[in-house]
Amino acid sequence: MTSRERQTRAKNGDGKSAGKKLSDFLWRIRSAVSNALFPEDITCDACGNELTANTRYRLCAECYEKLPTVGEHVCLNCGVPLRDEADYCIRCENTESRFLCNRSPLVYDGLAKDIIHALKFGKKKYLVNTLGAMMADEFLSQKMHADIAVYVPMTQAEEKKRGFNQSELLARDVAKRLGLPLLPALVKIRETSAQKELKGKERADNLDGAFTCIFNQIKGRKILLIDDVFTTGATANACTDALLKEGAREVSVLTCAITERKIPFEKSDESESVGAQ
Repeated sequence: MTSRERQTRAKNGDGKSAGKKLSDFLWRIRSAVSNALFPEDITCDACGNELTANTRYRLCAECYEKLPTVGEHVCLNCGVPLRDEADYCIRCENTESRFLCNRSPLVYDGLAKDIIHALKFGKKKYLVNTLGAMMADEFLSQKMHADIAVYVPMTQAEEKKRGFNQSELLARDVAKRLGLPLLPALVKIRETSAQKELKGKERADNLDGAFTCIFNQIKGRKILLIDDVFTTGATANACTDALLKEGAREVSVLTCAITERKIPFEKSDESESVGAQ
């Protein structure tokens, strides 16, 4: 091959290479535009149908409408929806809360309950993105204030059994969205019975002294305690006690969902319970 032939082949080769680069570039542009208009591999977290547009929450319009939200008129303490003109629910009128308030974007029922169960028991950790966004928006809409975020801990045995702590995952997502430092300040120091198997005062007694705070950085700070579901407040109260003992200024609670009580407290609960979760 002559020198002229080599130069001609090299020139043609460079031309093909440049053409290929241009073609690849144009393909990437078309793909980016297409993905922006019609996202691929992005489905509704609830029903699994493909989403055809970017959304604040990874839910289709139909599923979003099905979510049981708390609404605007809620108990000033626990955040449960109120059906009358009262400022506090029966639960909070008859119990003392150690925390400042709890707020939740959802009611623990229907589709909201299904999504939280899928996270906790179905190991669908990607649901944290949607739930965390809702929780962060609730924090902002309620004009809550905090210096540090913490989460409700599990014992090593509990976390090993489930494989993860859903409250920690939610806290990491929420803290990132809100720009708050996250501290693993609380430790669960003893095993407890499952809260769902207990009632009012039993829930509070079950968690009495179960948590301790291991970070003194919380002294004088406003703390945001993050958990998945608020039921009667025992977990929130027990964790708040541990934080206040270490010098926290105040503790607010943020959860994914709150359980509505459809029956009044028993007399023993009204006089003695400090709430439970």
